[in-house]
Amino acid sequence: MTDGKAPARGRSAALVGAGILASRSAGFVRDVVIAGLIGSGAAMDIYAAALRVPNVFRNLLSEGALSASFVPVFSSLLDDGDAVAARRLAQGVLFRLLALSALVVAVVVAAAPWLVPLLAPGYDAELSARTARLVRILFPMSGVMIIGAWCLGVLTSHRRFFLPFAAPVLWNLSQIVGLLLGARLGWGPLIVVLAWSTLVGSVLQVGVQLPPVRRLLGTLRPRLDRGFGPTRRVVRNAGPVAVGQGIFQLSSLTDVFLASLLVEGAMAGIYFAQRIALLPLALFGASIAVAALPEMSREKGVEALRSHLSTGVRRVAYFIFPSVAVLFLLGDLAASIIYQRGEFKPEDVPTVQWILGAYAVGLVATSLTKLFASAFHALQDTRTPMKYAAAGVSLGILVGAATCLWLDARGFGARAAAGIVFGGSIGAWVNLALLTRGLGRRGAGGWLAPVRGSLARMLLGSILAGTALWLVRLALEARLPDGFPGQAVLLSAALAAGGLCYVAVAGLPTSLRTVRDDA
Repeated sequence: MTDGKAPARGRSAALVGAGILASRSAGFVRDVVIAGLIGSGAAMDIYAAALRVPNVFRNLLSEGALSASFVPVFSSLLDDGDAVAARRLAQGVLFRLLALSALVVAVVVAAAPWLVPLLAPGYDAELSARTARLVRILFPMSGVMIIGAWCLGVLTSHRRFFLPFAAPVLWNLSQIVGLLLGARLGWGPLIVVLAWSTLVGSVLQVGVQLPPVRRLLGTLRPRLDRGFGPTRRVVRNAGPVAVGQGIFQLSSLTDVFLASLLVEGAMAGIYFAQRIALLPLALFGASIAVAALPEMSREKGVEALRSHLSTGVRRVAYFIFPSVAVLFLLGDLAASIIYQRGEFKPEDVPTVQWILGAYAVGLVATSLTKLFASAFHALQDTRTPMKYAAAGVSLGILVGAATCLWLDARGFGARAAAGIVFGGSIGAWVNLALLTRGLGRRGAGGWLAPVRGSLARMLLGSILAGTALWLVRLALEARLPDGFPGQAVLLSAALAAGGLCYVAVAGLPTSLRTVRDDA
């Protein structure tokens, strides 16, 4: 089976991936600067915890309700050639986002001193006060970023994929410049400088997207539009998605709650490990799902959805399968090369390594979940994924709490934070299994047959690549000098050997532009 639209979908995903790569590259530089100047101690713990609070509200609306409810309806109006209705819908959604964001930001900023002790009960009074201060600085960022998500919805629906995903480069650069200036000029404390730089960066990130959005819509004026049918449909569809995302964000806040009960460095370890694990997730999972959603929303039948799923699964799996082997076998090398300098000490590396291994357990499931949920959203069914998310997240929280507390009781220190992430990985697999089953019941379960052979080759190639990674490391590690040069050579050699083995079995990525019947 050949899908004539696959090359166009591939180009869209490539543009998203290019934007994300630019953003993540700048993000790695940012995290190198953060690790070197702040380290993995208490200051980084409270910043990572405080950053979760605005991210919860931002993700609740932007990555959840907007992408799932606004984009399908807006894309359909554009596809029908009704630009006036599409503009009216965008204006109505913008008004609601501005009003809701202003209200929530005001409440949380005022309530931060009382909110933090509930979220992080393991922090003493001093750490709670410092965390609350950071929350008050950072939380307005959530309102700004939600407007950025609205811009993303408008731009991607018009097939403008690169800018909204490259715009976070400015967010990262703001933090880099702020920290370096703060260290050079003696501003302090540096963690507060970082928080203010993060807020300024959010304004820059959204500001660069507003001019092209205005050109596409003809206006940036919000509009109170209570009686417009498409707006009511977006609001109606957004409710279940917001609840579903609230379930995921509950998991994020649970991470803070549990990490606060562990030793110093637990939350910081999760932060630094997540930055590495998010690279393949964002490049190959989110990029493909984001590019697929507007296209799936334009389709009228389940058969077309199966084709999108087959193509998406194949593209995601090609890159995610070998990424799992890299995180498992080379996570400590990556963490050491990226972070180990200045205030980030060698003894901090094992914590990041353990957490990376826990992320690797769920990497495939987490990458595919967004794609499969997007298929439901394209059908304008936002309630079913919410139910599945509730089941997966609930189980993940229980497993994560039990595992991290068990590890902590046995003296694993900050490495016990890996148990929190492990629980999330288990929950992701449960969620993916339920989504797959649900799509099968909707008649979209035939996506596997066209790619079964390809997936088998990718899995075999990943196993051989992992073996090559391990053998190269075993052969060279003792022969190379300690420190950055030796580690860089070892990582490069292992990745080269593993990559050659993988490509030899799985083929080149250019073969992913079409889906063939490999069954």
